[in-house]
Amino acid sequence: MFSSLLAPHTRQFEISIYGINRWNSRICLLKKLLILVFLIAAACSVLPDASRAADNQLTMETAIKTALENNPDIRMARTLIKKAQASVEKTEAVFWPRVTAFSELSTGDAPSAFLFKTIDQRELPRDIDFNDPGSFTNTEVGIMAGITLYNGGKNRLEKQLAQKNLADRTALALQTENDRIAAVIQMFFTALKAREYILIARTSVQTVEEQLDMMTVRFRGGSVLKSDVLSLKVRLAEAQKNLVESKNTFATTMTALATLLGYTPGHSFSLDPDPDSTCKVTFPLSIDQAWALALENRPELHRAKQQIDMARTSVSLAESGYRPRVDLHARWYMDSENFSYHTSKDNYTASLNVAWDLFDGFATRAQIAEAGHELERALEAREKIRMQIYQDVRQAYLQHENAQQRLLVARSSVDMAEESLHIVKKRYDGGAEPITRYLEAELDRTRAGINKAAAFFDGKMAKIEIVRAIGTLSRLWSQEK
Repeated sequence: MFSSLLAPHTRQFEISIYGINRWNSRICLLKKLLILVFLIAAACSVLPDASRAADNQLTMETAIKTALENNPDIRMARTLIKKAQASVEKTEAVFWPRVTAFSELSTGDAPSAFLFKTIDQRELPRDIDFNDPGSFTNTEVGIMAGITLYNGGKNRLEKQLAQKNLADRTALALQTENDRIAAVIQMFFTALKAREYILIARTSVQTVEEQLDMMTVRFRGGSVLKSDVLSLKVRLAEAQKNLVESKNTFATTMTALATLLGYTPGHSFSLDPDPDSTCKVTFPLSIDQAWALALENRPELHRAKQQIDMARTSVSLAESGYRPRVDLHARWYMDSENFSYHTSKDNYTASLNVAWDLFDGFATRAQIAEAGHELERALEAREKIRMQIYQDVRQAYLQHENAQQRLLVARSSVDMAEESLHIVKKRYDGGAEPITRYLEAELDRTRAGINKAAAFFDGKMAKIEIVRAIGTLSRLWSQEK
């Protein structure tokens, strides 16, 4: 009887609880949907515009072309070529006569000046007192010309010196382009290597975070020790530190690359992930062949040769001080007291002047000695450059061989480290391994990935260094592009 009375109320209570549970489930579902929408919107706001990223993506080809146009060192080297060309033109000017128009207004009462000026005017009085001719006023206009017929070969030697300086500046420009192109390519690969470090560090952080989340749950359930959780937190902090350092290295490298490219501060760009398609170089297999090519192509050796030739020319230029100088001068002019010029009263003079220094206080001898010592220095500098080039070539080949061997080892190390971490994680989850062994395996995988990335990009940079050491990088790029 009592149960029958409570039955309707019990059924009504169950229906109310069921309705409340359905309402709560709907609220939870709505919350999850709102959270999902918020995360999608946040991700869309953080992701860069794909079209803009594509527009600012920097390929290797674009980087080299930009550096050749905007790099300050390259532009300064090309400016020095133009300056040397102007110097050659200046030395050629001495082979042409110098023509000058002139005018003069003079007055006075000096007897000699009175006589010369009035005679040039063709107006000398017949009854003149030579001791006291009086005062005069004279205006003179005319043209004078002069040319050096011979000065011991100095003009010819100075022109040769300027031409050799032009060749030296041209070789300097090639050397600068060779070095800067190599620097741009190497910095490009260094930036890609730093970006790979970021991915490795981010993977390490994610792995440790996932393991820490599981260990935290197990710690709350009492199945793991607190020391295990603390060890994972310490490893997570170290992984996060590595991630921050990798990002900073990448940003620093990108800034250095932007400086090489001559970009203004604040210019943003991304890197082409596959630069090999536009950066293919070839080089000899043996060091001896590369050394022979370097002796032919390195701009530094061409500069050394030009500097030796310049020093020898400077010796001959100093020796020209012992030779005479022959000049030809001519002058055509008219004089008048009141600006009334007439060609019937014009005048001209012509002279051939010869000068020869019989004694100059041993200045010429000192100049010859100075030029001779400079020649000795240039010869020694060439030998030093030859040894430096051989060292560059050999070191570049050794670096390439070292990077290749490291890459072979690193690839197998990465595979073994991945497998080792997988096995250790299973054993740790089953309680057969301590947390320290898991942390060691995770750290080994991270180091193996870093070593592989370093060896991979070091090998690419070593190839560029070989071509730079040979001296054909800028020419090879010009021929291919």
